[in-house]
Amino acid sequence: MNNENKIRTISLFSGGGGLDIGFEKAGFDILFATDFNHECCETLKMNAGKTLSKNMVVVEEDITSMDLNILPDNIDLIIGGPPCQSFSASGRRAGGAAGQLDQRGNLFKSYCKVVERVKPKAFLFENVRGILGTNKGRDFQNIVDAFSALGYRIEHRILDAEDYGVPQQRERMFIVGHKMDKPFLYPRPIYGMDSVEGTPYVSVAETIAGLPFTEQDEVETSFEGGKYSDLLPLVPPGSNYLHFTAKRGYPEPIFAYRSRFSDFLYKAHPDYPVKTIIASPGKYTGPLHWNNRYFTVAEYKRIQGFPDEHLFYGDRSAQIRQIGNSVCPKIAYYMALAIREQIFGVPSGITYLQPTDVLSFDMRKGRKAQSTKALHQAVLEKSKKNPTDKFQLFEFEDHVTPTLSKKHNNMKVTISDESLVMIDVRSDSCSKIQAVLRLAISDGINRKIELKVTVRGEGQYGVQTMWNAVDAWVKKASHFHSLVELYGHFTEPHPIFEVLSFENRTELPIFKFAEHCMCFDNCSVYFPKETLLAMWGNTFAKDSFIELAKELRRYRFDVRCHETNIAIPQGVYMVAYPFALPYDKQMNFFVREV
Repeated sequence: MNNENKIRTISLFSGGGGLDIGFEKAGFDILFATDFNHECCETLKMNAGKTLSKNMVVVEEDITSMDLNILPDNIDLIIGGPPCQSFSASGRRAGGAAGQLDQRGNLFKSYCKVVERVKPKAFLFENVRGILGTNKGRDFQNIVDAFSALGYRIEHRILDAEDYGVPQQRERMFIVGHKMDKPFLYPRPIYGMDSVEGTPYVSVAETIAGLPFTEQDEVETSFEGGKYSDLLPLVPPGSNYLHFTAKRGYPEPIFAYRSRFSDFLYKAHPDYPVKTIIASPGKYTGPLHWNNRYFTVAEYKRIQGFPDEHLFYGDRSAQIRQIGNSVCPKIAYYMALAIREQIFGVPSGITYLQPTDVLSFDMRKGRKAQSTKALHQAVLEKSKKNPTDKFQLFEFEDHVTPTLSKKHNNMKVTISDESLVMIDVRSDSCSKIQAVLRLAISDGINRKIELKVTVRGEGQYGVQTMWNAVDAWVKKASHFHSLVELYGHFTEPHPIFEVLSFENRTELPIFKFAEHCMCFDNCSVYFPKETLLAMWGNTFAKDSFIELAKELRRYRFDVRCHETNIAIPQGVYMVAYPFALPYDKQMNFFVREV
């Protein structure tokens, strides 16, 4: 297609150029691209005239304040998708479910302003599948209503990148706005059971085959060091931390079931597509290579569907972040062909899904869930025949350190019978009982063990000492690394312990707050800041929310707000866990500039 005949396009929230590459390959001419991230803009500039249009003007600007007069005239199409962290599972790890409550979830309004200003024939809006579910679907409906109000007919579908030749399970929402008098049809999958030919999926191994692996790569991808590093070689390819749970039949469980996100210690299987790669993986976040290492940047590029010649600006972390935030160029290419044919009348030769066609990825998930259920049931039946104890009951003494105290006081543990563990701890030299906590801990298969924790002393650090003692016992009596493992991640808690009772014998404020938090219903829930201040401000002699939050975090209660975790909306707070975090390192309160 000659440049004169190319479809004049602008790209918003361009990132590393994933959408742009696919549309350029399909004959579109992206004249203007913008992103507020410096590294992304440098990446776009580096690839202009190579994988991207030589005519592209790159503007590094915050779209919410960008002067729309700089946009080129006579634009036919707009493409782009705002940052997805507000609607994605990975983005909610820091602050629970946010959606539009997170300020990033309102960036579609800036997209709408550009559409209103440019008045293209059509636009493509991409985002994560989770956009359908936040705030009970109201966020998505608000987006549809806003686009419809501009005079466009709106269609949407969820597509999976693995269906279009990418070795990665990556479901994304694609919204197309147009002015045709008929529905826009989406491209039929090229691979998998929904394709015409039933072509097998592309595997990771064949995708990254032939790439060099240098000495520098070996250094950068090493998975050595850290408390979980020794576990990765034990994980079968295709599995994750769940391999080490009781439900999967691990003889000495290290993690509670669903205590982590599914990408924790997730090792790719060479013969299949991998799970979704993310932009900012943690130290133990997969997908990890089946040779027990991280993937190289070049491998990440191929797994995401980028051509080898497409370069990314920045260090390794910056490059991976851009790759993980990008739309897969291959699925972008097929969407571009569909738009080119239906809206601009240029034949593409691809086949289409009909509006009533239902893709199979939800069914595939259902089959996997049934298979997992059957596996767990088999493990349960086996455990009934050959019962094992998840927790070893034995007496021991340990040192428990209360926060901000330099004293090391003995924790004494006794076993009164086969199911009752009595723990006696002191936060200072006084023998006065401050509180008595009763916990029930279950291995999920065999039996429950009750912990009776008696806290002695007069100081204000008894709560931390109490939970430190529980944490110490958990680590000594089992293979769990911490109390957090028993509770699960706060966004999806699946605790294998419950609070039976908490007898408070002191008027110290922090014990009263502990009593409040140990009601599980008060955790991982957004409350107005005023609520915290009204309930506890006078108790702690604090007249501002920030000072009160700092005080509570000083005692290691994981109080979160927008100032500590940007994903949390302004004006609210949440307490992530029902216990004071039993970490040796004191929790600090870092206030971000907002």
